[in-house]
Amino acid sequence: MDEKQGIYWHQGMFLQSQHFQMADLHNQFQHKPIQESGLPHFWGVGELEIVAAAAANRTVEVQTARLLFQDRTYVEYPGNAVIKARPFDADWVEGDKPFTVYLGLKKLSATENNVTIAADLTEAGGVSTRYATLANPPDVADLYSEGPAAQVRTLLHVVKVFFEGEIDKLQDYSLIPIARLVRDGDAIKLSESFIPPCYAISGSNVLLRLVKDIRDELTGRARQLQEYKSPREMQKAEFDASYMVFLLALRSLNRASPYLFHLTETRQVHPWLAYGAMRQLIGELSSFSERFNMLGEAEDGTPGLPPYDHSELGKCFERVRTMVSHLLNEITVGPEFLTILEHRGDYHVGELPRNFFGQRNRFYLVIRTEKDMEWVVDSVQRDARLAAVDEMPGLISHALPGLELIHMVAAPQGLPRRSYSYYFRIEQMSQQWEVVEREGTIALYWMDAPADLKAEIVVLRR
Repeated sequence: MDEKQGIYWHQGMFLQSQHFQMADLHNQFQHKPIQESGLPHFWGVGELEIVAAAAANRTVEVQTARLLFQDRTYVEYPGNAVIKARPFDADWVEGDKPFTVYLGLKKLSATENNVTIAADLTEAGGVSTRYATLANPPDVADLYSEGPAAQVRTLLHVVKVFFEGEIDKLQDYSLIPIARLVRDGDAIKLSESFIPPCYAISGSNVLLRLVKDIRDELTGRARQLQEYKSPREMQKAEFDASYMVFLLALRSLNRASPYLFHLTETRQVHPWLAYGAMRQLIGELSSFSERFNMLGEAEDGTPGLPPYDHSELGKCFERVRTMVSHLLNEITVGPEFLTILEHRGDYHVGELPRNFFGQRNRFYLVIRTEKDMEWVVDSVQRDARLAAVDEMPGLISHALPGLELIHMVAAPQGLPRRSYSYYFRIEQMSQQWEVVEREGTIALYWMDAPADLKAEIVVLRR
């Protein structure tokens, strides 16, 4: 049966089932150039839900699925398909060796029967043909008039579950890998990192989460670099030209981040488009790296981003995440940690979590106010007190000084130089600092504090 040739419809012809079958196949053939000139790799999973509890009971059971096979056959379950659950032997899953699960649809045969008449859906799921139809189908109403209901036999795609060791014998099936089974001690479960081939990122929550993680990391780093975006600072004669690289990096991140938000807000996006955006991002970020080139390749021979591989989406996007992290670490500067001191009564108070305190971390008090610099520096060093919250009442009542604050004429390296910002290094070699470390809190008391005061503790790695 040649699907490329259309039917010669003419007066007086004796209609056979083959006429309609060939007409249907020829209609599909006419759409071939449209399909092939569209998105590449347009096959795989669009939606999939596997019963996780069934895997623990040595059974693969599909609850819902939207699948597009390589021959452009579209399958929805439940809907136009039957998928019978299939048990497996626990011994088949060997340690760390991957054990992949596939869904297969038999290819259309030109020499054998392609449809089996089944008594019910359970029997239909076990037949060996591409299609099944019910012997006693439900009645279908007349949609266009008040004619009587009639039985209409429809075709159900018979989709079968296959396992890793069976693939070599399934040349007459179109296959889509949908899951991977792994051992967790004596138990067997579905791999939480496996990503099947998808024609939309909606086909895998793991893939969608991975793309969102990359997007969120970019957004977080862009917010760090916002400190360097100040038109007023750029107009000043003393503007630090070395910060221009950070403005350029911020521009790159601000260009890429909104597009990634755009992609992840629509679950119908093809992974190939998302990966292309990632490769473009890597190329742009490599402008700020001495180690990686535009393809993500390193001088020491470390391979860059692999070409898009529809069957290995996990490997592709995990490599992107690793590369993005490396490149961002080369261009972003700023505090290791930051705590804003909030105004509470007579104090400005903040918490310093345990991970703030490292052997190589140095702490600074940053004061922001439009008051005169000489007045601010003199008043802070003479009248202000910085100490642990519980220590502050005793220091005030006995007129004792707090932690020593050493004024920095210029912003410490790694912090933006901003107008109306004043930097004080906190002396950490003291008993008072030991109390701060132990309690994890810090407070600023400044009786003559200006109304526009903003204070924060920043932590830089030496």
